[in-house]
Amino acid sequence: MREDMYKVIVERPRRGKGGGAAARRLRNDLEGPLRLGTRAGYGYRSLNENLSPLRRFLHAQVGRPWNKVFSEICASIDRRSTVQQHIHQHIRDFIAVDQDTSYIGSRERELYVDPRTGLIRLNKHYRSWRLAPAETCKREEREIAGRRRVVDQRTLLLRLEDVWFEVEVDKRPKAESWYDAVLRRVVSPGNHVDLQQCMKLYGSSDLYAIGKRQISKQELKKYGLR
Repeated sequence: MREDMYKVIVERPRRGKGGGAAARRLRNDLEGPLRLGTRAGYGYRSLNENLSPLRRFLHAQVGRPWNKVFSEICASIDRRSTVQQHIHQHIRDFIAVDQDTSYIGSRERELYVDPRTGLIRLNKHYRSWRLAPAETCKREEREIAGRRRVVDQRTLLLRLEDVWFEVEVDKRPKAESWYDAVLRRVVSPGNHVDLQQCMKLYGSSDLYAIGKRQISKQELKKYGLR
């Protein structure tokens, strides 16, 4: 590790002032609090850390013993310094060093220390928080495709309790309640749970099932469901 790593990580221009808008409103409010702190309304500057060098360094150590790597880190970054101690805290953001093997399957850390060998390993289960929404969306799309197919605007194929049905849908009527053939009960627009179930089943809370029938083996083959 380079000797000036702590400078590379910490010594950047601080971000602009922030957090003073609410206090400023209080300071200018004639009916506000009688006393405020001397800095109230003037904001503050926060640290602007560049953690990329630390992340790159740790990734470059994959396959090496963690004890040796940590010794090198301690030799360059003094934990007795308040600022440099803060860098030590960020190390745990990138690598899991606990001896409990349960963290290995976690997605929270990019790296981990193998409890059997003490070597640094890549965590194949890691997923960046930036990718999480896209992955969730794709997973939901796969789940929907596994239980719902759209034939046309009025016809859906739904898998209900592992059995495929052809379901005729329509826009929900302008009434206080109506009967849903799939849910097999009266549905109310004021019932949030009912609308959520319609959304999950039909892809829209504005639709409801007029009727349904179990599809035949020939139809299963036709629609590629078997």
